[in-house]
Amino acid sequence: MAIEASLEPLALVGVAALLAFFFDLAPILARWALRFGVLVAICAAWVVFHARLELGGGFYWDSSASVLGVYLSLATAAVLAFIAGHPLAQRLPGALTGLSLTVLLGALCLVSSQTLLGLFVGLELQVLPFFALLAWPGSRRIALEAAAKYALLAGLASALFGLGVAILFLGNGSLALIPPQGTLLTGFASHLGLLLLYAALAFELAVAPFHAWVADIYEGAPAPIVLLLGAVAKVGILGAWIDLASVSEAWATPLWVLAAISMVIGNLLALRSQRIRRLMGYSAVAHAGYFLAALGAGPLGIVAATVYALAYGLMHMASFLPLSVLPEDSHGIPWSAFRRRQPVLAGLLALALLSLAGMPPSLGFFAKLGVLLVTLHGGLWPLAVLLALMSALSFAYYLPAIWRVDRSERSPALKQAAWWSYLGAVGIVVLLLGWLGLPALLTVL
Repeated sequence: MAIEASLEPLALVGVAALLAFFFDLAPILARWALRFGVLVAICAAWVVFHARLELGGGFYWDSSASVLGVYLSLATAAVLAFIAGHPLAQRLPGALTGLSLTVLLGALCLVSSQTLLGLFVGLELQVLPFFALLAWPGSRRIALEAAAKYALLAGLASALFGLGVAILFLGNGSLALIPPQGTLLTGFASHLGLLLLYAALAFELAVAPFHAWVADIYEGAPAPIVLLLGAVAKVGILGAWIDLASVSEAWATPLWVLAAISMVIGNLLALRSQRIRRLMGYSAVAHAGYFLAALGAGPLGIVAATVYALAYGLMHMASFLPLSVLPEDSHGIPWSAFRRRQPVLAGLLALALLSLAGMPPSLGFFAKLGVLLVTLHGGLWPLAVLLALMSALSFAYYLPAIWRVDRSERSPALKQAAWWSYLGAVGIVVLLLGWLGLPALLTVL
């Protein structure tokens, strides 16, 4: 049976995810499970690259979906390569690989789906594995609390999303994002359905005021899983936002309001945070606001939002990959021990924090500059001014995190693996030179 080209990346990752669970049946296979996952994720990036502009089966690999799809695949490969040397992978590596590939499968569905049903299936595929991953065997007791809170939020988001899809179908008679009869929004029922979809995605992205427990999840969950959550799953959700915003341009006002609230609340809460994990959780709320500000600026904002999603995924990975080396109960960053025993990862973490703040000429600076320019071009002067002020405020908590001395952990036991320094070196090169690729990326988009 021939598979349509647009479905080939999804079929590859789906079959590989199922096979990975069987690796735990034999110890000799279990040792190769994560390497198998890395190879599959790299192959998926190659298949997505060749599927560009392919349409069929309810999925369309347009330019935005292709760029995000290649990133998601390579990010999953990098995360699995890192986890292979982490103590977390000592238990059930086959299941860990299978669940991680399932997250990738859901994210690929979210960025490429052209139907509401595809978005719902992608959301479920991406969310359900984290119920187990956030409380993986060997994690702290607090990880169970983080997993329970995530499950409650994800369950609520799934219910809202399913209800929204049902109401949209009631209003349009179609599950297509662009129904043959006309636009997505044709009446009251359609607007109500879209409102529920926005609320569901706001819970998944931790947009204020839907950000409850995000800091608790970031603090309690194992750091390598938070790495996967931010670098892959959240970027998949950003792709779903881009899909919906592309077909509902008249709904820009709610995006501006959510962007403004999220930028203010996220930055103020991060400013009060003394623990690095909680700070990163609240800063994710602020970055969701920057992304929505771009998305609400019209067609040009779609391009800026895609670039920002890519940049945020890279910056999150560059920050949580070094943080995963620290003991799980760390409150701060033991810079002296970090510089002495993991100098490359310490450099990567410092550069990632500066990039998240928007320090020029980092990747984060150019991503925020792109959002600022499209909001000005769209005539959204108040939102542009607020974005600039909140971005400046973020230096007040990112910079102290770099030079603050953690007196409670002078000599922590850092986790070690031989190839982590190579991953860190690649991350430094990407963050330093990634903005040079922005002109080529804008040409593709």
